[in-house]
Amino acid sequence: MSFTVNRSFLWMDSGTYRESPLEPLARDEALAAEMQREDASPILHLWVYDKALYLGRRDAKLPRLESALSHFGSQGFGCVLRSSGGACVPLDAGVLNLACLLPDTSLSIDAFFRFVTEILSVGLRDYGAIQFGEVTGSYCAGEFDFSIHGKKIGGMAQRRTRFGSILQLCINVEEQPRGQWMEQFYERAGLSDMEKNKPIPYIDGNTVGSIASLTGANITVADVKERLQRAIQSEWPIQSVPFAVNERTLEDSRRHLAERLGLFAYTAKELGDPDWRLPL
Repeated sequence: MSFTVNRSFLWMDSGTYRESPLEPLARDEALAAEMQREDASPILHLWVYDKALYLGRRDAKLPRLESALSHFGSQGFGCVLRSSGGACVPLDAGVLNLACLLPDTSLSIDAFFRFVTEILSVGLRDYGAIQFGEVTGSYCAGEFDFSIHGKKIGGMAQRRTRFGSILQLCINVEEQPRGQWMEQFYERAGLSDMEKNKPIPYIDGNTVGSIASLTGANITVADVKERLQRAIQSEWPIQSVPFAVNERTLEDSRRHLAERLGLFAYTAKELGDPDWRLPL
């Protein structure tokens, strides 16, 4: 192990969200704010959102973004502009999200990525060898994509707060046509019309898979949660606890994301309103 922790990880599962897609991000933010406490422990926070497009900052430059989001709203997708990561990621009930939070701002970005690659290698080892590295042509492609048999099953992004470090990742567990969704999204949003500042160079939906499709097994998010916890616990100390965060801190975090960072979020119902418009 390249990194050790002095306290047990708190394993927190806050369940499945279907209201504002900003809410699980606000909870991650609130947990990050509580890293300032002297008795703060590292946290693994698990959650699922069903279903939404989690946009990156670069996607805001797409020329027909509003039209694309309206269409996807009619298909049952919400949307949110997130503060970490570069480009759009589709989330649904078959995608497991995990945030790793550390009460430490001195850990280098590379060291934190390496630590979480260790966690994933251990936690997902029941499903075969996990490869790390950019999967060209996938959505939100980056150096810290992870894949099975060359097909992307997830990716990760991190940032620093005033009080700690947070790395957020998603794992495609159950099969859905996520690559094809992203092909349709970028076509409708006008990616091919852009000559520069493209959020992604291009998209090939066939580069994306899931644990279920790549192992040929009927694997669910609940299965992966259980195996992930058991495998990680064999290498690092973990204490399973109910999700808990100070309500005032949570409200401050919602306000921080929406007002200070300028993140927007809409449910599918809001996107489906004929009068809906993107904020200027």
